[in-house]
Amino acid sequence: MTDFSNIKGVLFDLNGIITDSWLYHSKSWRQVAESIGVQWSSKLEEAIKGRDRIDSLNAILQAGGLENRYSEQEKEALADKKNDIYQQMLEIMNPDDILPGIHPFLAELRRNHYQMIIASASANAPKEIKKLELEDYFPLIVDLKKIKHNKPAPDVYLKAAEMLHLNVDQCIGIDDGIVGVESINAAHVVSIGVGDPHVLNMADINFESTKELTLANIRQNWPK
Repeated sequence: MTDFSNIKGVLFDLNGIITDSWLYHSKSWRQVAESIGVQWSSKLEEAIKGRDRIDSLNAILQAGGLENRYSEQEKEALADKKNDIYQQMLEIMNPDDILPGIHPFLAELRRNHYQMIIASASANAPKEIKKLELEDYFPLIVDLKKIKHNKPAPDVYLKAAEMLHLNVDQCIGIDDGIVGVESINAAHVVSIGVGDPHVLNMADINFESTKELTLANIRQNWPK
């Protein structure tokens, strides 16, 4: 395990870490799921958290036993329907939607000269960062068109480290989803899981809330 003093970059998931836009994603997917007769559940919601659009849709179809019912074209249409619903919800996003503790944490990272980047599974990340007025902190956002596989593959976090011109052992990755933490671990980056520690027990460090994200807390919980 790399020493904390070697860390120079922080790779951030967006939904559930910077802002609770996951709430908008969840509501959008729930509408799509129920429109095709798939019952929504907390288990299904957790299964799609952090996944890209098509992977999320496939998980919903599988939950309803419908994985062979739709053509690829029909799946694309359903995914587009979800995005249309989400885009409408996104219009009301503003800086008040930034999660507790994030502003002070970003300011602390900047004061201590850490580099930062968004490594999100969402293609809407640039729009969300603009809505949240955080472009100054995050001029760098991984372009999903530049990676081959989305989370839980390591590609998005590997690309994030590359864009910061850092080695993976110089980075920390922060995510709130199972597939996101799996992605960080697969990239051999030190992982911080924010949320239920029983759900995210594969993370190197666990915090239950974004309010706990401080350099002192990370240092104190650094894996031995």
